[in-house]
Amino acid sequence: MNLAGLFKTVGVVFGGILVAGGIGLKWGIFPIVVENMILEQIKLSPDNTEIWDTWIEPTAQLPVYMKFTFLNVTNPEEIKDGEKPIVNEVGPFAYREVRRKDGVTIMDDSISYGSYISYELDENESCPSCTEDTMITVINPALAGIVTLIEDLAGDIEIDLGYGPQTVASLILSIIDAAITERHGEYEDDLFTTETANKLIFEGYEPGVLKFVLYLVNAIEETPEEILFPVEDLPPIEIPDIIADGKFAFFKGKNGTADNGWYKINSGIYDISKYQKIQEYNGLDRLPESWWGTLASTPSANRSGVTGYCHELVGTDGTQYPPFVSMDNDIWLFSSDLCRSIYLSFYEEHDMDGINTYQFRVKKEVLSFDNPDNACFCPNVEECVEVTEDKEEWDFSNCTHCKNGMLNLMGCQGAPVIISLPHFLDADQDVVDAIQGMNPNPDLHTTFLNIEPLTGVSLDAHKRIQVNVPLKQNDAMTLLKNVREAIFPVVWVDEGATLDGENLDKLKAQLVTPFKAVDIGVGFMIGLGAIIIIVISLISLLCGKK
Repeated sequence: MNLAGLFKTVGVVFGGILVAGGIGLKWGIFPIVVENMILEQIKLSPDNTEIWDTWIEPTAQLPVYMKFTFLNVTNPEEIKDGEKPIVNEVGPFAYREVRRKDGVTIMDDSISYGSYISYELDENESCPSCTEDTMITVINPALAGIVTLIEDLAGDIEIDLGYGPQTVASLILSIIDAAITERHGEYEDDLFTTETANKLIFEGYEPGVLKFVLYLVNAIEETPEEILFPVEDLPPIEIPDIIADGKFAFFKGKNGTADNGWYKINSGIYDISKYQKIQEYNGLDRLPESWWGTLASTPSANRSGVTGYCHELVGTDGTQYPPFVSMDNDIWLFSSDLCRSIYLSFYEEHDMDGINTYQFRVKKEVLSFDNPDNACFCPNVEECVEVTEDKEEWDFSNCTHCKNGMLNLMGCQGAPVIISLPHFLDADQDVVDAIQGMNPNPDLHTTFLNIEPLTGVSLDAHKRIQVNVPLKQNDAMTLLKNVREAIFPVVWVDEGATLDGENLDKLKAQLVTPFKAVDIGVGFMIGLGAIIIIVISLISLLCGKK
């Protein structure tokens, strides 16, 4: 072989090696190296100090805020006369969270812990007028809730005291009505209340109706002779511990306490697909039977003894997911505030300062009763649902209380609190139209997570819910005789955290920079190899023509 032939052979081989090496490095070796590197970095173990410390106290470095926006009532007197409610937003009141895991116990691939959370108002992150002294007018949740509870408890029990038959519920409510409408009386109360944000959220206010009901319950149990009607057939009245002191707040007992649930999660050391997935909540691997119903998604499944998925405990807490997230698969999170697991679906790819993330959102069908999988989330649905003729599906047309976009927490909270997305996003239109001031906007009011797909870390997370109470007309209550029935919004909450600044730069250095370096190096290798092969081929072609 002459010198020219040798040069040609060496050049082609060298160029081929560069091209093949670049391809192998990019799509063969580097993915394996990255996978092993990620698995080592996210290992949830005390010997992996940085990850472990961040997991123990996630808010130590990353600010997490619970932002409350109230739906302030502007026409309370007109509502009592039958006018449509008008509300406007007041907020957000931004409370900085302190989260800590206490009593951590490791056993094989399981980690158990208690959840401590405290909240402190951060006026710098709140609206300019949002201070500890800001007064807000909202529907009186205690009054609306007690009326619903008593109707559910004794609405079907009739009694005749010589004035004709009436329900025990209407009799009890008329007694309550006399107490709370007595002007300047000990138990005077109203359909609306004006309080500070902190009293409504954490500290609690003292509604007259609750004070009187506690007196009435005590009298029924201890001195029934003081009651003006027989109580033998009245079901036992259970007062939740959270209001036993006569105070009511939506998150009462949740601030500065470790009483926020006991969890057991999987560390993922044997199966990374189970990484940080919740195995137990408060000692149970399923949600309590009293929280939800059991109706299956189809009549035949129900007849076969299959139950709905409402009691399933699925997902993580939403801050972290197993690595290598796919946009083709839904992701699940368990929310103790919602008393259930929910799933989020891929929405779009989203760039966060150079880091590519997958955005997952809660879609409409998650809270829709048009989705038969949700049948078991509707209270007492078995009493109203029917089988559609000639079809293997349920007919919910008689279940008027099963409203799309609504989640009734009566089973788990012991009170008729109804959860929705803010401004009734994705709810039935009649629910939205019943309240003036509702302006649902998916960009402002949906729950979403921006997840870095390789590590499964949530870089931007916002869990958004709205707290509502039922407003029902009732002839036994002076304050409710003329009201329009509605699901009445009180406050919506945005609990979220966004990775930025130093933390985002650190993640970028770990994920983006190595990939860019490899891409540049691989591109150089493949490009140089291709150029060498092309140049030698052209030279050979030109030489062959001479």
